[in-house]
Amino acid sequence: MGEIVGFFQGSSQSNVEAISVLLVDDQPVFRNVARSVLERDGTCEVIGEATDGAHAIEMMSKLNPDIVVMDVQMGDMSGVEATRRILARNPQANIVLTSMGSDSEYPTLAREIGARGFVPKRNLNVSMLRSLVGGGPSGGSDAIAA
Repeated sequence: MGEIVGFFQGSSQSNVEAISVLLVDDQPVFRNVARSVLERDGTCEVIGEATDGAHAIEMMSKLNPDIVVMDVQMGDMSGVEATRRILARNPQANIVLTSMGSDSEYPTLAREIGARGFVPKRNLNVSMLRSLVGGGPSGGSDAIAA
C-alpha cells in the first residue's frame, strides 16, 4: 500500500470552496485521469496543466493555484527542481509531489525541498489534497494514510 505524507500545518481553506489545482506531469493519460478524479465531486477545479517543470514555473505565476500536483520525474525539468524554484519565489506555495513509484525516499525528499507532501499517483484524491493544505479532516497536520 502507498502512503500519503504531509509535513506542514496548512492554510485555513473552507471545505465548500473549490480548490484550484495545477497538474504537472509529462504523461497526458495521467493528467486526464487525475483531472477526472479531482473534479468528480465539484470541490476541485483543475485550472491548468503543464508537461514539465519549466512550464509549471511559468504557469504558476500566471494562474496562482491553491495547490500544485507535481510529478517527481519529468523530462526537461524534474518536479524536484521545479518545486525548489517555485518555493524560492513563493515560499507559501502548496506543492504536492507524486509518482507512479512508491520509492521510500520520496516522502523524505519532498520534506527536504519544502513540498507539502508526497502522494503516490494511485492514491491521489480530493480529500488527501485538502488534508495536505489544511482544508480536510486532518487539518493539514502530518497526514499519513495507507
